[in-house]
Amino acid sequence: MFFFFSILIPLALIKPSDSEDPKNSPTHVITKLKPHENIHTEDIAVFKTSWVDSLKLILPCENVPVPKRTMRLPNAPRSYRSGIHRGVDFFANWGTPVRVVADGTIIRADHHYEEVSAKFREDLLKVSGKIGNTPSDIFNEILLGMSVFVDHGLELIPGFRTISIYAHLSFIEKRLKPGITISGGEIIGRSGNSGMRESTLGSKVGSHLHWEMILQNKEGEIFLGQGIKNPDLYEMLNNIFVIRQGD
Repeated sequence: MFFFFSILIPLALIKPSDSEDPKNSPTHVITKLKPHENIHTEDIAVFKTSWVDSLKLILPCENVPVPKRTMRLPNAPRSYRSGIHRGVDFFANWGTPVRVVADGTIIRADHHYEEVSAKFREDLLKVSGKIGNTPSDIFNEILLGMSVFVDHGLELIPGFRTISIYAHLSFIEKRLKPGITISGGEIIGRSGNSGMRESTLGSKVGSHLHWEMILQNKEGEIFLGQGIKNPDLYEMLNNIFVIRQGD
């Protein structure tokens, strides 16, 4: 959205009828993967829960658990933009501290984010409706709002490079910038509703944290839980997120 380099790997990991344009990835800000001996070469068109059997992440918002409702989880349809939801919506009140889920390196921090007008946003969504998917520029530049991207490297999920995304923020810690390392549990910002219609109208209604995780390998990329249906999806996510001692 703001620190662009190149589109990652233009492979369709989702059938066109099930989602948006296969090039529409928020991780287009990430540079192309370099060969690594620990990176899987298997097909990742279908997400496998075995990849994350041992994954443990910190809840990004204290005392805000993984939601059970399908519409707040990955794979939920988003008809207003002719797309699909790729993350988890943690419904935290406006200004709730947001924590990074694991150790990593900042690769994007939208300190200079400015909200667009309601009409401009609506006009762009009409475009999505006409072409039948959510274009990458609309998704990344408009709909994610103020965001932070974190690179977790190649070790968090063995065989993959892993990126986590924190969107719709109302504030980002000033010290954060690309290249800064950060420890799991550190506060990176506060929840909000930037990028949403309510924000364009000057309201704080609908505030929440949109969080997603992208897995990358030589074959392309896939989002956490892609294609997994409820209740299996909720069970997988609930097992991944842990409450730290003292929370």
